[in-house]
Amino acid sequence: MQMDDAFRDGAGKRSADPRRHEAFPGPGGVNAPVAVADTLRARSHRAMGTEFAVYLDAADDAQAQACFDIVLDEIDRLELTFSRFHSSSELSRLNRHAAEGPVVTDPEVFQLLASALDVSEKTGGAFDITVGQLTRSWGFAERQPRIPEARELAAAREQVGWRNVKLDAAWRTVLFARPGLQLDLGAIAKGYAVDRAIEMLRSVGVSALVDAGSSSMAATGEAFVSGWKVSIASPVDRALTICEVELGKRALSTSGVREQSFVHDGRTYSHLLDPRDTDPLDSATGAQATARQVLQVTVLAPSSMLADALSTAMFVLGYEHGSAALAQFTDCSALWIYSGADGITCLGHRWPGDDFLSLNTATHGQT
Repeated sequence: MQMDDAFRDGAGKRSADPRRHEAFPGPGGVNAPVAVADTLRARSHRAMGTEFAVYLDAADDAQAQACFDIVLDEIDRLELTFSRFHSSSELSRLNRHAAEGPVVTDPEVFQLLASALDVSEKTGGAFDITVGQLTRSWGFAERQPRIPEARELAAAREQVGWRNVKLDAAWRTVLFARPGLQLDLGAIAKGYAVDRAIEMLRSVGVSALVDAGSSSMAATGEAFVSGWKVSIASPVDRALTICEVELGKRALSTSGVREQSFVHDGRTYSHLLDPRDTDPLDSATGAQATARQVLQVTVLAPSSMLADALSTAMFVLGYEHGSAALAQFTDCSALWIYSGADGITCLGHRWPGDDFLSLNTATHGQT
């Protein structure tokens, strides 16, 4: 998922029932555990181009307010660090100067870049933090999607390629081996922000669930870890539930075409572009002439950062290649939802249980 021009609306209490969280594009709802349902406090906050929601079980209002303040301030700090839309961010500084020579960066940014490149390597480039220029050529960055001209697309692809990001751990430097390269951490930074929030709440012994736009979420505290049920909604009809899962000590992330997509000549083009592809009409992101198309992928992983990155990669790779790539991520599982002539098809790899709903005449499978 791409990081849009983010803004801050300020913190405010949710007006909706905090015990039921409507979710999009993935989880269709979150049911609070009975043990904390009556004392649950919730706060929403706009950052990183999405709506963060924090649910916690605090001893009193004062503790709850202190937790909300600390966590939301941290999310704002991370936005100001990782956003390519803030000219003063560390990421923007790297984008301006890393093609000129090695640039020293701070440990946090360096580690996130290293983690992102590790996922890129293990997924064969299906996840790529340099995809920004390609996204802009399709108009998704400005939320004005269009079919790019061939020469424009070719020029954009010359400025994409994760292997052109060179990290030197000894000096903690970043170097772009190709001019025009631009980093975009939108498909991993929100997950990292969820991890940081959970880490901070865990350190003070507060049970909580943190949700970034209903696409990345994680929980801490025994009651929350064992009691929160997340409903995976159908990407076709959000009123229908594909399945419910307990987070446990895992994080969850969903990527899907409904966030940003458009239809042209009967084909659906999504913002989840394949950075490896040379022909957009054969892209695994949805602009393909095959009978079956990926609509949504949900991933369970040990960290929200990893789940966030992998949901994008698994969407690009599809079920067969994605399942093979998950062999390198032994603690992760994924659920793909496809559309086709026979309706909706669900395919899971290490997905907990196999009782997810098949719609119309669809089939489902488990590996």
